Amino acid sequence: ALQPVQVSLNGSTAFRRVSQSSQLRIISKLAEGGHYPLIKVIDEDVEQDRTQHRPLGDTTGHRSPARLCTTNDDPLRFCISVDISDSVRCCYDNPFKLLWLILICAFIENVPHLCKHLDFNNDESSVKVLIGSLLNLMEDPDKDVRVALSDCIKNILESLDSEEGFIKELFVSRMKEAYTHAKISRNNELKDTLILTTGDIGRASKGDLVPFALLHLLHCLLSKSASVAGAAYTEIRSLAVAKSIKLQAFFSQYKKPICQFLVESLHSSQMTVLSAPCQGNELHKQEAAHQREMALDMLSEVANVFDFPDLNRFLSRTLQVLLPDLAAKASPAASILIRTIAKQLNVNRREILINNFKYIFSHLVCSCSKDELERALHYLKNETEIELGSLLRQDYQGLHNELLLRIGEHYQQVFNGLSILASFASHDDPYQGPREITSPEQMADYLQPKLLGILAFFNMQLLSSSVGIEDKKMALNSLMSLMKLMGPKHISSVRVKMMTTLRTALRYKDDFPELCCRAWDCFVRSLDHSYLGSLLSHVIVALLPLIHIQPKETTAVFYFLIVENRDTVRDFLHEIYFLPDLPELKEIQVVLQEYRKESSKSTDLQTTLQLSMRAIQHENVDVRIHALTSLKETLYRNQYVTDSETVEPVISQLVTVLLIGCQDANSHARLLCGECLGELGAIDPGRLDFSTSETQGKDFTFVAGVEDLNFAYGLLMELTRAFLAYADNVRAQDSAAYAIQELLSIYDCRETNSDCPGSRLWRRFPEHVQEILEPHLNTRYKSYQKAIDWSKVKKPIYLSKLGDNFAEWSATWAGYLITKVRHDLARKVFDCCSIMMKNDYKVTIYLLPHILVYVLLGCSQEDQQEVYMEIMAVLKHDDQCSRRLQDSASDLSQLSTQTVFSMLDHLTQWARHKFQMLIAEKNTSKSSKDRNDLKTSSEDYGEYQNVTRFLDLIPQDTLAVASFRSKAYTRAVMHFESFITEKKQNIQEHLGFLQKLYAAMHEPDGVAGVSAIRKAEPSLKEQILEHESIGLLRDATACYDRAIQLEPDQIIHYHGVVKSMLGLGQLSTVITQVNGVLANRSEWVSELNTYRVEAAWKLSQWDLLENYLASDVKSTAWSVRLGHLLLSAKKKNEVAFYETLKVVRAEQIVPLSAASFERGSYQRGYEHIIRLHMLCELEHSIGPMFQQPDGEHSRDSLNWCARIEMTQNSYRAKEPILALRRALLSLSKSQDYSELVGQCWLQSARVARKAGHHQTAYNALLNAGESTLSELYIERAKWLWSKGEVHQALIVLQKGVELCFPENKAPCNTKNQLVHGRAMLLVGRFMEETANFESNAVMKKYKDVTLLLPEWEDGHFYLAKYYDKLMPMVTDNKMEKQGDLIRYIVHHFGRSLQYGNQFIYQSMPRMLSLWLDFGAKAYECDKASRSERIQMKNDLAKINKVITEHTNQLAPYQFLTAFSQLISRICHSHDEVFAVLMVIVAKVFLAYPQQAMWMMTAVSKSSYPMRVNRCKEILNKAINMKESLGKFIGDATRLTDKLLELCNKPVDGNSSALSMNIHFRTLKRLVEEHTFSQILIPLQSVMIPTLPSIPGTHANHDPFPGCWAYIAGFDDTVEILASLQKPKKITLKGSDGKSYIMMCKPKDDLRKDCRLMEFNSLINKCLRKDAESRRRELHIRTYAVIPLNDECGIIEWVNNTAGLRNILIKLYKEKGIYMTGKELRQHMLPKSAPLSEKLKMFKEVLLPRHPPVFHEWFLRTFPDPTSWYNSRSAYCRSVAVMSMVGYILGLGDRHGENILFDSLTGECVHVDFNCLFNKVRNGILLHLLYILLACNFNICTALMEANFLIMPVSDGIAPHFLFVFCDSLHYHFVTKDVIITCEILLCEGFLCVPNVQHKKNPRVL
Repeated sequence: ALQPVQVSLNGSTAFRRVSQSSQLRIISKLAEGGHYPLIKVIDEDVEQDRTQHRPLGDTTGHRSPARLCTTNDDPLRFCISVDISDSVRCCYDNPFKLLWLILICAFIENVPHLCKHLDFNNDESSVKVLIGSLLNLMEDPDKDVRVALSDCIKNILESLDSEEGFIKELFVSRMKEAYTHAKISRNNELKDTLILTTGDIGRASKGDLVPFALLHLLHCLLSKSASVAGAAYTEIRSLAVAKSIKLQAFFSQYKKPICQFLVESLHSSQMTVLSAPCQGNELHKQEAAHQREMALDMLSEVANVFDFPDLNRFLSRTLQVLLPDLAAKASPAASILIRTIAKQLNVNRREILINNFKYIFSHLVCSCSKDELERALHYLKNETEIELGSLLRQDYQGLHNELLLRIGEHYQQVFNGLSILASFASHDDPYQGPREITSPEQMADYLQPKLLGILAFFNMQLLSSSVGIEDKKMALNSLMSLMKLMGPKHISSVRVKMMTTLRTALRYKDDFPELCCRAWDCFVRSLDHSYLGSLLSHVIVALLPLIHIQPKETTAVFYFLIVENRDTVRDFLHEIYFLPDLPELKEIQVVLQEYRKESSKSTDLQTTLQLSMRAIQHENVDVRIHALTSLKETLYRNQYVTDSETVEPVISQLVTVLLIGCQDANSHARLLCGECLGELGAIDPGRLDFSTSETQGKDFTFVAGVEDLNFAYGLLMELTRAFLAYADNVRAQDSAAYAIQELLSIYDCRETNSDCPGSRLWRRFPEHVQEILEPHLNTRYKSYQKAIDWSKVKKPIYLSKLGDNFAEWSATWAGYLITKVRHDLARKVFDCCSIMMKNDYKVTIYLLPHILVYVLLGCSQEDQQEVYMEIMAVLKHDDQCSRRLQDSASDLSQLSTQTVFSMLDHLTQWARHKFQMLIAEKNTSKSSKDRNDLKTSSEDYGEYQNVTRFLDLIPQDTLAVASFRSKAYTRAVMHFESFITEKKQNIQEHLGFLQKLYAAMHEPDGVAGVSAIRKAEPSLKEQILEHESIGLLRDATACYDRAIQLEPDQIIHYHGVVKSMLGLGQLSTVITQVNGVLANRSEWVSELNTYRVEAAWKLSQWDLLENYLASDVKSTAWSVRLGHLLLSAKKKNEVAFYETLKVVRAEQIVPLSAASFERGSYQRGYEHIIRLHMLCELEHSIGPMFQQPDGEHSRDSLNWCARIEMTQNSYRAKEPILALRRALLSLSKSQDYSELVGQCWLQSARVARKAGHHQTAYNALLNAGESTLSELYIERAKWLWSKGEVHQALIVLQKGVELCFPENKAPCNTKNQLVHGRAMLLVGRFMEETANFESNAVMKKYKDVTLLLPEWEDGHFYLAKYYDKLMPMVTDNKMEKQGDLIRYIVHHFGRSLQYGNQFIYQSMPRMLSLWLDFGAKAYECDKASRSERIQMKNDLAKINKVITEHTNQLAPYQFLTAFSQLISRICHSHDEVFAVLMVIVAKVFLAYPQQAMWMMTAVSKSSYPMRVNRCKEILNKAINMKESLGKFIGDATRLTDKLLELCNKPVDGNSSALSMNIHFRTLKRLVEEHTFSQILIPLQSVMIPTLPSIPGTHANHDPFPGCWAYIAGFDDTVEILASLQKPKKITLKGSDGKSYIMMCKPKDDLRKDCRLMEFNSLINKCLRKDAESRRRELHIRTYAVIPLNDECGIIEWVNNTAGLRNILIKLYKEKGIYMTGKELRQHMLPKSAPLSEKLKMFKEVLLPRHPPVFHEWFLRTFPDPTSWYNSRSAYCRSVAVMSMVGYILGLGDRHGENILFDSLTGECVHVDFNCLFNKVRNGILLHLLYILLACNFNICTALMEANFLIMPVSDGIAPHFLFVFCDSLHYHFVTKDVIITCEILLCEGFLCVPNVQHKKNPRVL
């Protein structure tokens, strides 16, 4: 049934146009007649009609939903109910027409409401009828109707889900009809409204109707009617505005259809002219010219409407589309048009066709049939007059690119086109397969060499703004087809570049997200599955942004990668820890969770950190950011804590990786690296071991020039890094690809069968790098760099417009320098890399030193001066004001200065290298007199002079000052020393700078050393430096006061006095002082404000802080920044807090980034590491406060105590952290606020006391006094004791104990109980030290401690030690009376070991010695039948019982620490003692058979039968306890026998090597037996046990962590060393795949060496525990020594060492002054010669031939300043420590071949310890004077020269050596009980082990 539709006319525009009288007149007429029976009129006054028509809906203006229905029986009609509210007053002449107008207009206006209720998807026929009827109104005679329809088009199109299908057809057909009718009827008014409607359609449409509308408007634009053209012009421009796009971009989007339209229009008009009847030639020419003008006018109109500046610009942009369409016409008309365009562009038509042939050909292939293609190609051949093959080869790669751009839409046509290209390929084409390509496989092989170029083209298509969005879609679609065509084999080889292209497409994820997803899906499925794992994180990170836009498609890719290929990518799943928790990813998360569960069982924190390190070095920046974010959370969850003197290697590696990460190009990644360093904490540099990651001098090969393959290798590796790093930057990646391509070509680097340099270079690259490089072998990248007019560039470039940031300055300067390079090969290399320098400053930094060398080799004086000026501009740039405000130099200054340093370093090394080459050539040329050689040598010498002359221009003192300013202090030392020595300066005149330098380095040794050699009275400034360096801040303040009196206008003195007060903790005084100064000198606010800001926040005076911060808003000093952060926290301003925090972190990373370019970056940047540590604690403390309401404060979850313990044990490191913590606690005001603040003050007091800052410590103690902490009295007593007030300290401590711990009141908790125990123990120790108390009183104190804390190791240890001290006095030193006391001592030493290992190296040896010695004495008494034997027997039984108890309770590793001592007493005379001893040894052997067996080897092969038998008993007991040990012991014994055979193998004097296969076949076979036991390679690292760092026995502790290497075989070569005993050097193959070198030494008792190594290892452990020793990195180099019997053994080979004698001989030979032994003997005077003659010979002959040269070895071996300084410091310290130890032990035989130097660290390594205990007294010079015995006096000179730094020998001993020596000596006295115990242990080992020499000469004992 027909349903009426109600439409209100209220508010209708059309209806309002009719007067009220006319309205009702019309309605009345209609109501009378039946003209339109379905139209009913309702008046509000007619009540009955209202009721009658109620179903039609509400007629009050609020319309009900309308429906339209059709029936097959009735034609479609509209039933409209009209609501009228006005009265009728007049009539209208043509009522029906007007009513129709009103109704139609009203209906059109209500179409939007109608559209809301129509189902456009399911009711197609109704929609067709409705829209068709509406579109018919486009031609309505009434303009108002047409305009109204135009207005409502938008609503219709917006209601449609799609513009495709019948809707598009309907619009297109009706629009065409309307335009046709308008054209036929010449109705311009209709055309005007049609244009308006067309514009509205275009504006409302989002699909294909846009170009349709645009083309119709363009057609109208070209109309002869000005009004029509004007209307079209307006609509086109408004269409672009509606799309929010610029006109030219709008044109680019629809360039193809527009150009096709233009071609059709132009061609048809031209054809019309050509087909016209032939007239006279003149008329024809005029008509042709007219047509050309018209064609250009048409083009100009279109160019103008799209805002092109001129026609030529428009034609240039459209030629690529116009010409292909014209060529396809292949007609004379097309030729005319092409000529017209060419003439307009002022080019030849042939040229225009040839240059655009790639576009023409690709268009023809895709759009023409076979016949049309042939015709068009023939046409082009004629037009260009070039054969087809030549045309095709004009731009071969470009043709492929353009064709493949269309492969997605025209696969078969493109395939055919590519086949045509292949058939015309040139002979030098990389593809050498069949020319007739028919299969996809052949096509893939053909395209492979061109693939990188193709991808680069696709990148440009996706990036170019001139390419429309539809063309970008086409490109991405074609890329998918290309991937499918190429297949896994070829796609995998270009996977990195392919991902870059796909990443580029992701920029348009909002425009075509589904297509992006499909492209990535196609990519992962087109890859070889073996590569999926390595690309897993890349793909997932790239697609994560799409997960919310296209969840289904994105999940499908993830599912394929992680679920379907789970086994393939398993090893990489650990990288995927950042997937969001979304329902779509549920199945994927299940797989990841299962993997984490499996891996968590076997993955500890160390493995997690290793994986994190790999991820944060990932080439993809997004992966790095995710990895760093995850690492930050991991470090927070697993806060790293260690009490050990060293940290795990993985932590050192992590620190190194994070420091390198501070150089990251991405600011977010840099910031995260800083956050991770903060989470890790400012670990003491002395605890970190950078030897594995930052080995000094390791594998250093100087690269002299571009001819060196090492240079090519390094540069290609750097470019490969850049290529991978810029996955999201197409231009940068293409620049890297171009440079790689060119370098591979220049060096002919490729895989070949020959052994040419290029092939060798190729083989050096790792496999994964070769995979990246290989595609570039056949690429055809070209560089189009814009030429720069360098004459107009301001010089120096630094700080100019082109040098205001580091990246731009470095790239610009490098580019300019390249223009000065004259060397052909170098110029080629640098030119191809110059384009990359603009994108990656790391490449610039790598190349700049090499560029500078080549510039200097061939530049003019003017060029050299320019380089000099540039370098000096960098070195002298210093803005003192901004430096003080900012606390550090800017990014530009820091990095630029560091770059200049690197360049000058390279020049210096180049000069040294060149000089050595010249010396070598000179030596060889003596025998050869070839003129060519002489000419070459002369040229080389000229180059050498050029570089050295330039280096001489750069003042060393300027370099020293610049280094000091950059905080590169080690470099400053190096340059300063060069300045002094080279310029022959008087050191006394420059001691001020040197002292300032050492003070900045926090080297008090150096400061004191400078003071020691100063001859003149120190100035005020010099006194201040000395006072500040040793912590005498009171004295420094007094000096500053005096300086202010002398120079009141010098602000630097005010800086100093205020800094000293801050250091003393006098914060209120600081504020008063600064305010007083500023009252008179207000201009100094910016300079001094920072101090009162710091004092204000330290005092928690927030109002003052706010005022001070407001007075100077520009300052960015560290303390001011902290003030801002704390004030933001106080005000609860979260946004300001986090913004400031981000800025402050970034400021700390800049200097770390610069420092990380050199070795030793952690130490150099430690100040900033501490600040990052502080910021981390600040963030974690303040963060919860923002979330908590006022009054509620959650405790920070960071372990503050553990974090502060890990920092460097110095006042400057710990105090800033503690000060910040006190400020944070004052902000939170928690319940235990007072106690926590008191703890912080106590820690400050402790740190200041240990640093010797007694006044500062006192101030901290005063502040701590506000709390009621019991530890306060202990610290106060220690402070008094350190000042020397011994009795006062004891009084304070005793009073404190009485006050805090009354006798009638037990401690309330465990903590207080421990404090009580410590206090009592300290009382006892003080009483003992003062020696003013009876021993019983002291003993009672110690006993009370053990009663109070029975499970505290300290109490038992000190009680046992005091018993031990009293024992000789109580018993008159008679052992037979000591039994009871020994039992007590042994008991308490054992008890202390049960509860910890802090004193194990004192307790264990002493306990065993007392027991074993007493047992021996008891045996002697029993044997002599002395009267006291019964008592001793009883006492011994009790002691044995105690030892047995300890044996059961203590862990085996604890006895292992004294295993040598136990083995040495294996022949103990007392059977009962031996029985217990055997149990102990067997227990240790059972637990650690590998280590114990090597230690017992010498005993088992001893020449003393009793020792052998006792050893067998112990081994048998072990076998009885564990049968499987039998096989192991048997194999170990056989191995020992074979090694002894090897040691003792006689060799003749001429042999230099033996063969393992020939001479020691049985040994080789033995270890290669399948059943041979695993036997440990006896390295030092796995022979010395590590101990737990926390209290307790730790029975399950692993003393040998990590992976062990077992003997798996031997290398065949056995090298015979040239010394008296002919030791043999063998190489063991480890089970870990590594090789280990050992020396088998015969005829030498190595047991002494072995014991001394153990002794040295123990000394190292003691030194590591002392903070000062650890700060100085004091230690002795040790190595494994394994005696095999009494006369033979094996020694771990110390790699990378050279003997002192060999070093000096080599240096002297290079200088041509070496004296042979024969020469020395000739100058040897007889013994009877007068002293004056000897002295003359010494001074005039010997000294000139032996000048100091040892320092040159350091400069050559350690080329960079940091490693140079560190190596020399290591040398000084290692020599000093060993001198002290050698002096105590009476070590002799120290000649030039027994003193080695490590070429990786500079450390001194002593070998051959056969002469001990002053065995050869006259062979030792005093160790205290340091000059060690040497076979030649020149060795002594060299050693002295290396240590004395820059001072002459006469000025005194070098400070480094002197203070380390004194520190070692001091440590020996401070820990004298440790050392005495060690020496007893050492001597016991010697005395109780029979020596070979004992047999030969018993009196030696």
